[in-house]
Amino acid sequence: MVDNTLLTQTGHIQIHQKGYWQDKVIDNFMTMDSTAIASIERLENVINVSPRLETFAMASFGTHSKGVAVIGISPEKEKEKSNLPIRIVKGDYLTENDNGVLIGEGLAKYLKANIGDTLAFIGQGYRGASAAGLFPIRGILNMITTEMDNGMVYMTLASAQNFIDMPDGYSGILISIDNEKKLDKTIVVLSCQLSVVSYQLSENTENCQLSTENYEILSWHFTMEKLLQTAEMDKAFGKVLMFILYLIVGFGILGTVIMKTNERKREFAIMISLGMARRKLKAIVSLEMLILSLIGVLAALAITIPLAYFFAAHPIVLSGEMAKMYADMGMEAVMPTSTETMIFIKQVIIILIFVCLALMYPIRKIDRLALRG
Repeated sequence: MVDNTLLTQTGHIQIHQKGYWQDKVIDNFMTMDSTAIASIERLENVINVSPRLETFAMASFGTHSKGVAVIGISPEKEKEKSNLPIRIVKGDYLTENDNGVLIGEGLAKYLKANIGDTLAFIGQGYRGASAAGLFPIRGILNMITTEMDNGMVYMTLASAQNFIDMPDGYSGILISIDNEKKLDKTIVVLSCQLSVVSYQLSENTENCQLSTENYEILSWHFTMEKLLQTAEMDKAFGKVLMFILYLIVGFGILGTVIMKTNERKREFAIMISLGMARRKLKAIVSLEMLILSLIGVLAALAITIPLAYFFAAHPIVLSGEMAKMYADMGMEAVMPTSTETMIFIKQVIIILIFVCLALMYPIRKIDRLALRG
């Protein structure tokens, strides 16, 4: 769910003008040309670069007005990044050169506006200038949270830049990456890239630090600290739950092995007395247990893998208090399952380790029977 939130909403890395994160005003917006943005898109591990322009304005229609958050986006890049197009319940999605807007259902209901109606926006422009404009409604969205649904407007980057009179201006650039484990490395490479683009300097590593003079490069661990804390709490709870499950499974395997061993003590004694080497008997018992365990593991995988892929494609929809909690954190109230291969491989390895540990019991029993024989 962390990956889902980062990929569709905030990005793993954010670039801002230095000082913007502490004072999020229009005068702290950054400028970056298309060449610099294209160079970021070509970096290894970067899968999406979404420039954003976020500001506030007063939206009016008829006799109704309301303060809204205005989000300037690149429709094509946003389409690749998030699920915004599928949230349209009425009307059409924006095109790159569109001068219209997308609004939430709650805002449309409050303003009593519909598709084709024109909203008037009044706000603050760049360097104290007044911002005003008329924008027709192209589509109505069903947003994730009530706050977003009631007070958020999407328009194209070009429209937002014209609205505040700041060409090539952005509040920030959101970057999504493919491998979160390479986050730190990607930030270092990005810092180097911005240094070269901004200052036309050599690729010397020391010069790469100069990028911080104009830009802040922030990882999601900083920008989404609340989400990180939630994820850490979830991981801690998951570890406790997994430990309990491993105890249950481990003792279940051990109990089965003890039962099968004690039921066959007479059989083992007879085979040893007939001359079978205890080494061979231990090997046969171990092989039998491993075969039974592998059959159980394969049966479990045959059931769980299709279920995991099904719920990954059709996530569990949460409701009630859980849905409210997720909405408060800005996350969609769904719970998809992970289909990461290593999850299944790790469980198979852990189960086989439990089986190997449990095999120590019949091996010791056979040793004792051999000594008595």
